[in-house]
Amino acid sequence: MNCPLRVLLAAAVLAFPAFLTSCDGQAPSAPEVDLAAVEAQPAPSAHAGGHIVSGKATLWVPEPWNQWMNLPFHAVEKPDGSVHGNWHHQFRSRDAGGRVIVEVLCMAVSGNQAWLGGRSTYAMNPDNIGKYFALYLIDNGEGKNAQADQMTRTLWFSWDEQRMWDHCTYMPTDYDVWPLAGGNVQIR
Repeated sequence: MNCPLRVLLAAAVLAFPAFLTSCDGQAPSAPEVDLAAVEAQPAPSAHAGGHIVSGKATLWVPEPWNQWMNLPFHAVEKPDGSVHGNWHHQFRSRDAGGRVIVEVLCMAVSGNQAWLGGRSTYAMNPDNIGKYFALYLIDNGEGKNAQADQMTRTLWFSWDEQRMWDHCTYMPTDYDVWPLAGGNVQIR
């Protein structure tokens, strides 16, 4: 039997290591591993791109808006720097409620804070389709002793695309934010 066939057969019977031999008939030796070098390597990431911002929020926005917002969101930064994701803004107020679905076009992350911006692809009011919106989110950690995560109401930039891009570029923190009444913000 030639050596390559023996190697293939050996691979097929990995459950029986006693039958494995090297090409020269000797028992194979374990490769030398530099454990210090392995431990120094960062753990592989499940996502090869940049940041991921996701969650689901229930938020009461007080005067002058007086509305409950339910908002699931998810945004992923791809390896080429582009962003993919959306959020679904559903609100209820003294007036009729509404829904808007926003395609995320930009994202910025600094520590536990994230800025998302995008354009609406669906709105209960057809006049809002194609308009620009933004969010500012704060992830205050996990566990029973952590403060509630915080966020803004959905910021409405109407037809001002540049204002949406500036939101992600300059990362302003002077927006009103409120603690979530339910849900969670995850910034990774």
